[in-house]
Amino acid sequence: MTKFRGWEAVREAVRQRIGVAAYEAWFRSLEGALEGDTLVLRCPDRFSRDWVRERYGPVIQEITPQLRRIEYRIDPEAGRAAPVSRPAEESTRRQPTPEARPAASFDSFVVGPGNALAVEAARAVARGQAGRCSPLVLAGYSGAGKTHLCQAIRHELRERVLYRSSEEFTTEVTGALRSGQMGPLRQRYRRSLNVLILEDVQFLSGKRATQVELFHTLDHLLAHGKTVVLSAECPPQKIAGLDAKLASRMSSGLVACIAPPGLETRRTILREKAAAGGLRLPEECLETLAARPVQSVRDLLAGLNQVVARAALLRQPVTPELMAEALAAVDVKEQPRSLEEIVALASRSYSVSLEELRGRSRRRRVVRPRQIAMYLCRLYTDASLKEIGQLFRRDPTTVLHAIESVEKRVVEQPQLRYQLETLGCRISPSAPDRSGGGSTRGTRPT
Repeated sequence: MTKFRGWEAVREAVRQRIGVAAYEAWFRSLEGALEGDTLVLRCPDRFSRDWVRERYGPVIQEITPQLRRIEYRIDPEAGRAAPVSRPAEESTRRQPTPEARPAASFDSFVVGPGNALAVEAARAVARGQAGRCSPLVLAGYSGAGKTHLCQAIRHELRERVLYRSSEEFTTEVTGALRSGQMGPLRQRYRRSLNVLILEDVQFLSGKRATQVELFHTLDHLLAHGKTVVLSAECPPQKIAGLDAKLASRMSSGLVACIAPPGLETRRTILREKAAAGGLRLPEECLETLAARPVQSVRDLLAGLNQVVARAALLRQPVTPELMAEALAAVDVKEQPRSLEEIVALASRSYSVSLEELRGRSRRRRVVRPRQIAMYLCRLYTDASLKEIGQLFRRDPTTVLHAIESVEKRVVEQPQLRYQLETLGCRISPSAPDRSGGGSTRGTRPT
């Protein structure tokens, strides 16, 4: 890889287009390099990569029309060179915030009952003592800390570690198959490393060629005593569209599931993150933040960042009043939707009458919307299968079959997921995305 001499000029052009504030937040830590006619941008984490690609990708493409394409890669070491000096006046004005954090490490990861096994296993891998933990699968909801642990392992080991997302691995395999360059790719993934870290393996669902290549890669690495670390939103055996042999191979070591943090763990996370940013958080405010009904650690810290940012910009201390104002923008109170309202929404969206949805028709144009309506009723209400069945004039077993059918298709059909996300936003605008293919059943009554 050769250094792209025009990258500084590109960054300056981007700064002129998007403004200083956005540039400092997202482009200061980016590094650009040229691989053939491809511009490779190294981003410090997955969130930065996704944000830059989605929000500023078109801007970069307009500025670099001579390049064939732009590739975004995750590299925790990106942007960790010598810090950029700032005028003394700006330094004295700058307020510390929890967002100004060092690279992911084990020391900065808060351990609780729900993640203790995953942390100990990750530490063992980082010490070179993986043993029967390899392959290690870190399984948990989005925002649980899987990426943090993967990056901490990489940071500790440093040498001969290959860190990739499953999306990047798929891109490399697809490109190598098309160009007939599988040899160099296998050399890179099988013989030139001691540890392979592959994130988000649920992305491989339905990608047959990539799954075959990964299966043989894992076989080779494990047979030669190498270490493999994988992350996923759920255990491999529960990933729809994943080959059974590959799922079995992934699960042959240790599957460490990460559970949502309890109240005490949430308190500890908030205290440590606030302290790391030089902020003293009043106990009353800390309790309120910790008790918020959030879905992940990421959502928990988003609330803290809202409060800290508001206090810093207004130059005010953190008080219960300021916190309430800051959280009002993200904690929108909503009245729960009724079953009838959700069914009516599905009826309008798919141009199928209410009577058809509740009737006995087996036509495809009616059956699919009916199943989706049942799925949404289960996802966005506390209704039991029996209650949903009564509305649709079906028994609970039929409702359960409909829900399972949608759960399977949403993983296999990206377009369906987009439809469900759109409908979900209309049902509950402030609710987190829950249409990612996980089970809607949980421990709720049937």
